Amino acid sequence: MIKYGRNRRTIITLVGIGQAKVGESFIYKGPGLKCSECKYFNVCAKNLEGGRIYKIVNLRDKTLTCEMYNLEMRVVEVVEAEIEAAVASKQAIEGVVFSFHPQDCAEEGCENFKLCFPENLKNNDRCMIIKVYGSIKCLKGLQLMKVLLMRVPPFS
Repeated sequence: MIKYGRNRRTIITLVGIGQAKVGESFIYKGPGLKCSECKYFNVCAKNLEGGRIYKIVNLRDKTLTCEMYNLEMRVVEVVEAEIEAAVASKQAIEGVVFSFHPQDCAEEGCENFKLCFPENLKNNDRCMIIKVYGSIKCLKGLQLMKVLLMRVPPFS
């Protein structure tokens, strides 16, 4: 089940009991080999997108047993977590919605490489700038700012 509220897409899913804590984040790697056969597949794995970071925002009182992997699971509500990234200074305005593009750079040794190429954002992801932290040093001389991004749904 998916619902929207305050620009946040809330998703109902299942996580292992030990991981079920409000504020806990995880990277969804995709369903396991046996998951598609499970009666809970639609609520557990189908609503999540591989390679994205999710943050648990609410715990439900329901627990289930994953019969495929014999794990105790808890029903939780998650949202996609915010992601720190580097963007061009001219885009770095709180509330701006734009299509994310990684920087044109090959300086893997740069201290800001992970900001320029955040692993959980894809080229053309539609994002909103939540917070602007300030300028960062770029080895190529680009005018970049460190920001906190939130993916937003595509235009309908």
